[in-house]
Amino acid sequence: MSRRNDWCAAVAAGLAALMLICAPMPLTAGEADYEPDDTEEHGAPYFGEAKDVKGLKPLPDVRIKVQVKGTMRFFIVQTDHDGRFRRNGLGPEINPANVEYTCEKGGYKTLGVMTRRMSRDKFAPVLIECMLEKT
Repeated sequence: MSRRNDWCAAVAAGLAALMLICAPMPLTAGEADYEPDDTEEHGAPYFGEAKDVKGLKPLPDVRIKVQVKGTMRFFIVQTDHDGRFRRNGLGPEINPANVEYTCEKGGYKTLGVMTRRMSRDKFAPVLIECMLEKT
């Protein structure tokens, strides 16, 4: 009986150590330079996904370019293996209505890029959905 208690204690200690090691690690699924509390500094965050129109399968490695219209101010982020991404905004003074969005991946053509603000709040996140088709 004492061996079983020792084994249970060792397993519990191992799980606790694993949780302590893994808990501080952020999830990195396409979240280049994303910090949720930085909206006052960086403006509205952008997030979304890219999918193959055939079967709506997620597409990894799609490059999403978010650029202020008529300027050279932009960022490019790449989707993760689940076809998702997220990133801080272009600045608190940038209105997402004045921003252009493009999606690119080798061997695919873009059929559509849909965007939507999640609320009317000044720093509401902007959803970007890219639909691509294999060429």
